[in-house]
Amino acid sequence: MNTGIVRKIDNLGRIVLPKELRKTMCINPGDDFNIIINSEEIILRKHFQLKNIEDKIIEIINCFESVLKYKIFFIINNKIINLNHKRINSFLENKILERKVYIGDKNINRISDDLEEYGQLVLFPIVNNSDLLGSIIILSNDNINNIINVSKVIKNIIINILIKE
Repeated sequence: MNTGIVRKIDNLGRIVLPKELRKTMCINPGDDFNIIINSEEIILRKHFQLKNIEDKIIEIINCFESVLKYKIFFIINNKIINLNHKRINSFLENKILERKVYIGDKNINRISDDLEEYGQLVLFPIVNNSDLLGSIIILSNDNINNIINVSKVIKNIIINILIKE
């Protein structure tokens, strides 16, 4: 798709991507890209370290959900991977960019534009070597400390799988 956007390369070989494009494509400072050369085209494709182990992560999340009766969402690039890549709402997008654990209210929480879930919400970023890889969102009526501890366990399992890959 041709966007019609034209940009010049500066003296250091850099190209600035317009803010609207970065927002639409969920491109954030520090994101990694694969550079693909195809004939006379240069293709930038966003690189996700967790993409290769997505299926394993979903299996792990499914196990935790079935045992603990938690609702667990696995987020990469502002999309819920274990929910047909549905995009999360902008409030949670901003919380993820803060790279901090976020604890929401114990009531109805809007996860995406058309998805609301009841329970205590914990958003836990998955950060490895200062790179934001994704996030986990857990909703439950359990004790908040239990939810946070489960989030930490899932995060550590994901990082260990990633290191072994």
